[in-house]
Amino acid sequence: MKSKQLSTITYKHYLYSFQEWLSTLGYSPSSIYYMPRIVHEFLVWLEERKITEIEAIQPNHIEEFITYNKTRKNKRRDGALSISQFNRYIDVLKKFAEYLHKTHNIQLSINSKRENEEDKIDYIILTVEEIKSLYNVTEETPLGMRDRAMLSIYYGCGLRKSEGTNLEVNDILFDRKLVHVRKSKNNQERYIPITVSNLKYIEQYIYNARSLLLNVDSTEAKLFINEKGNAITGQMLYLRLKKLCEKAKINKEIGLHTLRHSIATHLLQAGVELEQIALFLGHRSLESTQVYTHILNNG
Repeated sequence: MKSKQLSTITYKHYLYSFQEWLSTLGYSPSSIYYMPRIVHEFLVWLEERKITEIEAIQPNHIEEFITYNKTRKNKRRDGALSISQFNRYIDVLKKFAEYLHKTHNIQLSINSKRENEEDKIDYIILTVEEIKSLYNVTEETPLGMRDRAMLSIYYGCGLRKSEGTNLEVNDILFDRKLVHVRKSKNNQERYIPITVSNLKYIEQYIYNARSLLLNVDSTEAKLFINEKGNAITGQMLYLRLKKLCEKAKINKEIGLHTLRHSIATHLLQAGVELEQIALFLGHRSLESTQVYTHILNNG
């Protein structure tokens, strides 16, 4: 379903200018894409309530919009928006307020507070059987082999999205059955053990698929590459995962992070100590890992 169009000329100008501002500041393409979309949604919401001037926006309007998005139903799944999505709305509106202040000297007060994602456990977790079904629907093609390697890295090794896209071929230590994560969220490298089966899938991808995708004269070192032989983005890997879910008939809204949450939960279910899971995930403290005990208790 197409989003509603803005009719207020000044709103259109602010939206376009905001996008240009983000680009000038060097934000990532994904941020330049999704942040204006949320602002667009906010401005449409204002127009529907006959508020057509930025200067007329009051703190209570923003509160109402935030509350609306916190409680409204997500068309892609049952239930309200997740805490992380709710926090994203607040972050984007605060960035829009910063843009208005710095470029137009317009003050936009936002009193809404981000919520601690660990205060409300709403992680989507895949079952062991669902994980198996994802592997089972992969194809015996170069992209299918890459799909299995993707599952082996993000589920088998529990990597964060950026950790996986930053991996290089030489980070797969076949002789030691380890994956070397050099670029992590906390800037702390770590070595992650990998099972024989997952290591086999990665080996198949590197030697039977990646070599076909790679250009003859390419020097690309990244593990995951696209059909043109260039380093792949996390968004493209997410789209591949989404297709696998459709083929496996998994009706859950998931992302690459879901694979990470799932392996952590499965390890806990299998009796692995919390301290070991924290090391596996690269958490600085046990507080971040303890969220998975809440998932088990509430599951």
